[in-house]
Amino acid sequence: MFYLNEKVYWDKVYGCWLGKNAGGTLGQPLEDRFGKDEMFNVSWYPRLTEGGEPNDDLEIQLVWLQALQERGPLLTNRDLAEYWLDCISYNFDEYGLSKTNLQKGLLPPISGWYNNYFKDCMGSPIRSEIWACIAPGDPKIAVYYAYEDAIVDHGGGESVYGEIFNAAIESAAFILNDKIKLIELGLKFIPKESLTYQAISDVLELYKEGTSWKDTRNKIKDKYYNPIAQYSPINLGFQTIGFLYGEDFGDAICKAVNCGWDTDCTGATVGAIFGIMLGGSQLPKKWIEPLGNEISTNVVTGGLKNLHAPTNLKQLTDQVVAMGKRILKFWNSDFSIVSDGERTEKEDSYFEEKLRKVNIHSFYKAPNRIDFDLRTIRTSLIYENTASVVGGENTTNFALDIYNPRPESVEVEINMELPDKWILTPSCPIKKGINPSSNLEMKFSLRTPAESIRVSNRGTIILDVKNRPSTLRVPITFAGGFRWLVSPLFEDKTLEDDCGIDENA
Repeated sequence: MFYLNEKVYWDKVYGCWLGKNAGGTLGQPLEDRFGKDEMFNVSWYPRLTEGGEPNDDLEIQLVWLQALQERGPLLTNRDLAEYWLDCISYNFDEYGLSKTNLQKGLLPPISGWYNNYFKDCMGSPIRSEIWACIAPGDPKIAVYYAYEDAIVDHGGGESVYGEIFNAAIESAAFILNDKIKLIELGLKFIPKESLTYQAISDVLELYKEGTSWKDTRNKIKDKYYNPIAQYSPINLGFQTIGFLYGEDFGDAICKAVNCGWDTDCTGATVGAIFGIMLGGSQLPKKWIEPLGNEISTNVVTGGLKNLHAPTNLKQLTDQVVAMGKRILKFWNSDFSIVSDGERTEKEDSYFEEKLRKVNIHSFYKAPNRIDFDLRTIRTSLIYENTASVVGGENTTNFALDIYNPRPESVEVEINMELPDKWILTPSCPIKKGINPSSNLEMKFSLRTPAESIRVSNRGTIILDVKNRPSTLRVPITFAGGFRWLVSPLFEDKTLEDDCGIDENA
């Protein structure tokens, strides 16, 4: 077992939120839609407002705490999807695209995977702290929740790796203070072939070689360049620069922000990590006191709605700590919060033990696959290339993967209820036997008349297992694809110019 004194735990959670608010407030006024080659040179808040700058980085996590309190430790991506629609009014970039998919009936992770140009952006890496704070010292638990969160609006994107990396190192930071060990532990949770892994590990190597932080920034900027300021891999690299090269809290958040791109996000995450490592009582008053304990949110301006979680950071910390104790007990964690005695220092053994237990294959799943545990059997709906139907002679392909967990063979009859005039190949009903502990995969294709396509096209897969209690049903949904008139490219013209095309014709 590893131990953390309750008072120390409370102080570190409090420090997390204080640091998050400070880093986000520092970077928020500098955020832009596109990254710039030149660096910033801030050493203090460009704009200082009471409560800090309202920021989705922090306030969406208030919704996640509310979801945990209402749904409990078994919170899943499907629960979080409902809170997106109930409580979050933001519609920009991946937020809007994933919410549109949810409203069309597409479940996570399809909601984040389908038709989402921004699935490699910063919408999910910025909201990792709540999962770390309810799983202090146990990255595997933090990573479980981070994954469930990220795939709702970033399924299959680099952003999933960004949130998992952040959650892992923030959870470990409750007991580890070694920056390099924290980075190495976080990297163990993400695939080596990902751009997120490569950007972070490049920074780590350049840091070890003694490369200056500005030269490191320029190397990362050139290698992982993307003009969109919210592109996740380059920002995870810049975040790592601030974290590793920062000489203290203020220097770290300034270095992260001065790298550019998504400045409020990188500053906020670095501030949160330092806040956990140091604890709120050890954060510099220069940076913390001007912001106070009551954070600003966008509830009034319409960014959030139906929010009940506290915006006072001390009250927020009280509730997060209470939830953390509940979560650790529920998952039978080997990390324990103790009410008396001092914090037990076991950094080396802790680090080695946690690294030994990491198995990234235990939680990553294909972003085009939805799993359903139907008790008698388990089934997965797999969208092959798209989650839309386009009409005409074009086909949409999908598959069913049915697993029999029973100790005896079962016979399954497959039926489908689909919109009128849709043509399914092969046709149903289909009867198949499945041996114990075995899979059956069935591939299907659809052809859909254009006139029968709607914005949301919903059907049902019906699975009748012979001699078992009930008929099992699985939703199947496709977005409607539409034909668009694409205009030719006009040289030296912009979107604002009149190119002589009547778009209403």
